[in-house]
Amino acid sequence: MNEQRRIYTLPNSLMPEVKAVTFAKCSRSAEPFDKIAQELTDEKSAEFHDKWVVGFGHSSIAEHAVISLAVENVSNIATKIIEDSRLASFTEKSSRYQIFNKDKLYMPENVINSELKDVYLDAVNSLMDVYEVLTEPMSAFIKQKYPRPQEQDEKLYNMVSKARTCDNLRYLLPTAALTNLGITINTRELEHLIKKLLSHPLKEMQDIGKEIKEKTMEQVPTLIKFADKNLYIEKTKQELKKIADWELGKDAGQNQAVTIVGYDPKAQNKLIIALLYPYSNLSYNEISEKVLRLPEEKKERIIDEALKRRDKFDAPLRELEHVYYTFDILLDYGAFRDVQRHRMCTQSNQPVTVAHGYDLPPEIREAGFENKFKEVAEKAVEAYNKIYEEFPEEAQYVVPFCFRKRVLITWNLRELHHFISLRSGKKGHASYRRIAQQCWRELNKIQPLLAKYIRVDMDDMNVSWAASLENKDFYYNPYAARQNQNK
Repeated sequence: MNEQRRIYTLPNSLMPEVKAVTFAKCSRSAEPFDKIAQELTDEKSAEFHDKWVVGFGHSSIAEHAVISLAVENVSNIATKIIEDSRLASFTEKSSRYQIFNKDKLYMPENVINSELKDVYLDAVNSLMDVYEVLTEPMSAFIKQKYPRPQEQDEKLYNMVSKARTCDNLRYLLPTAALTNLGITINTRELEHLIKKLLSHPLKEMQDIGKEIKEKTMEQVPTLIKFADKNLYIEKTKQELKKIADWELGKDAGQNQAVTIVGYDPKAQNKLIIALLYPYSNLSYNEISEKVLRLPEEKKERIIDEALKRRDKFDAPLRELEHVYYTFDILLDYGAFRDVQRHRMCTQSNQPVTVAHGYDLPPEIREAGFENKFKEVAEKAVEAYNKIYEEFPEEAQYVVPFCFRKRVLITWNLRELHHFISLRSGKKGHASYRRIAQQCWRELNKIQPLLAKYIRVDMDDMNVSWAASLENKDFYYNPYAARQNQNK
């Protein structure tokens, strides 16, 4: 007689390392999991991990040890570096729904202990002062522009109005603004994160790495005890930066928001082959030969059959992951904070800089606060340039969210469905809505049959930030102007 099925959770009282060993032992033990757990002690678990994870390199065992970390009062620069971990979950304090405190700013020690202290403090404090001063009048302007609909609850109306206010004001926040981050991460990924942080050129990242290691050693002492600065990461990045500086120079480059720089021209056929592959005994190459001979109408029907029945919350079939696209994206830092969270992809980030200029929220101008905004943005440029000469890494902290930066992202078609449908929606911020919409437009230019099944919201009727990314009336680049004067 078959034994009765059992599905149960392990007690929360078990330490993460004990849970990891409990699951790992099932490959060698016929005992049920709860019995294995009862027989384990922290000491036995440590011995197991020393032998199998550390000694023999069976690192996958560490994925069963999961840690939840609360990280508070770190800079916005730090959160993006921490969140560049693909296999972890993050929840971050929102700049769209919360007012930030002007007294909570990161102070890089080397800058504060130098002659540039006043330059740094003046730049970040000026940004936060204007952010604070404009909060109430900007809120009043928003409520005047968008009066409460009769049918809308007042509490909901106030929440929406606050979000609209923050949508504009967050562009004044310097990346030095302190924020909070919740992390759920397995120990294998945690070890890599600690190594990455300890090998980073910014002292804040090194300090965060040390503290994360100290705190998590209390729960997983064996699994992360060898997480340390990694010379491969540190030295390789230093040398590549030197080569890039020498060979590529410091020019800001083209001012185009979204460009597809890599894709497979045979993506349509590749997708059809992948869709049919699970239901055949043929090899990939044999299926490919048959698919190539199909008329176009049959190919379109196959793709249509694979995608037409999707409900609102249905993810496309996994076979779409065989098709990839690489996008070069130039976007403001506020939008980058949201786009960067889509980590089921490959991202390569350029540093925060003033080289690409900044966006002025149209409602800031409409409300009459353009001059205040531009004054502190220009001050940030001056501060950045002065600090960069001595502390190029730390100069990033004075740059406000309104400035643009570049990121290179390779998405598979399935993740692109998720990104475009989510980020083009009306409830999103207009800056990243336009990025999602432009990603769809670029895909539609080259492969319209594949683009047509992506749910994209192209309706800008309710978007207050109506200016396009290339609209010169809302884009300024004082850095480029100075470069031209110096030529």
